[in-house]
Amino acid sequence: MNGAVRILAVDNEPSVTLSMRYIFAGPRYEFTRAENGLEALATLEGQCDRFDVIIVDPRMPQLTGLELVTAIRERGIASKIIVVSAQVSPEVREAFQRMDVHVVFGKPFDVAALRAAVS
Repeated sequence: MNGAVRILAVDNEPSVTLSMRYIFAGPRYEFTRAENGLEALATLEGQCDRFDVIIVDPRMPQLTGLELVTAIRERGIASKIIVVSAQVSPEVREAFQRMDVHVVFGKPFDVAALRAAVS
């Protein structure tokens, strides 16, 4: 591996993952996207140590971000998890913190802060 930070971004809004693809462009990052939690789990299947950071939107169809993070942790995946959401209730924020989520950002997010959290 080339030492790049390996990122999996999971969001059902293509504009969000497209923005992140631009934010994390260049040789310092290896960027992969998934449109929903089920696709993310399929991407992670058999590759638990492939990603350094997983960026998750809590509000997605098929599998919520909370359900996705639960499944990730149940599989023993130790990747850093960052949540990016327009709205997170205090209860959901607390649930994410119990699952060892690194940080929760609101949308719109500060690009420099997101890059710093990924690093």
